[in-house]
Amino acid sequence: MNLLGALRKLQRGNGAVVAGLASLALLGLSGKSLADTAEYELGPQDRLRIHISEWPALTGELTVGAGGDILMPMLGQIPAKGLSTPELAASIAARLQEKANLQQMPDATVDIVTYRPFYILGSVTTPGEYAYRPGMMILNALSLGGGAYRPEQGSQWDLERVAISSRGDLKLNEARRSDLLAEQQRWQAQLDGAEGIGAAPGDAPPEYAKAVEEQGRLFATELGRHRAERRSLEASITMREQELEALDRQLADVALKLESTKGELEKIRRLAKQDLAVHRLGPLERSMSDVQREQQDLEIGKLRARQEINTATREIAALDEQRRATALAGIQRIAVDLRAIAEANDTSARILDSAAYYSSNLARLAESETAPQLRFRIVRTDDNGTSEFDAVETTRVQPGDIVKVFRVTTEMTGALGDETTTKRP
Repeated sequence: MNLLGALRKLQRGNGAVVAGLASLALLGLSGKSLADTAEYELGPQDRLRIHISEWPALTGELTVGAGGDILMPMLGQIPAKGLSTPELAASIAARLQEKANLQQMPDATVDIVTYRPFYILGSVTTPGEYAYRPGMMILNALSLGGGAYRPEQGSQWDLERVAISSRGDLKLNEARRSDLLAEQQRWQAQLDGAEGIGAAPGDAPPEYAKAVEEQGRLFATELGRHRAERRSLEASITMREQELEALDRQLADVALKLESTKGELEKIRRLAKQDLAVHRLGPLERSMSDVQREQQDLEIGKLRARQEINTATREIAALDEQRRATALAGIQRIAVDLRAIAEANDTSARILDSAAYYSSNLARLAESETAPQLRFRIVRTDDNGTSEFDAVETTRVQPGDIVKVFRVTTEMTGALGDETTTKRP
């Protein structure tokens, strides 16, 4: 709808010409002609500023809803989709005059604060939703999307830095591998119960030979500590065994003493029945009780000594088992670490190969890179439905449009040049 059509439509209402002319005079879209403003059709997501003279409650900003209407206090739902701003202003003024029973149509103006967004996708750096700007062309939309997408290419220094880092990783991994192999040799010697870990082969690298020497010193220190603990426990067992021998001798003496005391006690008891030697019965019975108590204490001492021997024996077995389990766990851990180092070395080697390849081809790739050739299509929805058509860099973009950007190769250029551009109906 052009300006003339809008004015004719406004003339159909009582006093509509005054409101329409006021609306056109107050349009705040700088840089746009009246004709352009009148021809723009409102749609969902357009942000509007509505001003009605002497009606501050109805003045403010509103957004066109998904159904194409705006919701105003007292006036309710007012259709806005497909109208120009003057037409919507006239519709609001007419609705208010009817609702409020006004003699004259109030002055109403509608300005566009924010247009509904457009969308750009495809071969652009940052596809997505962007705010529409009046007079926008495909080139403007492309610049908002960051321009044509270009695959990243590393510089020569980037490649050299990657190569230096990979070579450093390989060197560190090799040193770590020597340490792990030497440690593995120590754990294996400990697991086998050997007296030492042996020496490195004569043709071994210096790093490995040095690592073996260090692990040998650790092995000797740990073996000395283990043997000291074991000797302490063995000495405890020997002492308790000697204690048992002494207790056995004491028990033998006590048994003889007990047998003698029993015999003498029986004689005194027979004499006591004849009222003879009665005064010796009490002391002899007490002596008998003391001997039995001594025998019981010696038996308890033997039991305690045997328990201590058993405890020390179990501690020796646990000490040996712990040393063996520690060695086995160390061997398993080193096996995992060696596999990880092998995988890391393989990765670093692949990175080095790739860096060398790209370094040799970087100059050729830079020379062959030319400005990308692009093809554009616009998807637009209006009252007639949704349509899709080809566009060029200077094609005007409208709010709500979906701009598709395609990157074409040199081989496709000829075919594209022969294509017939589809015109939007």
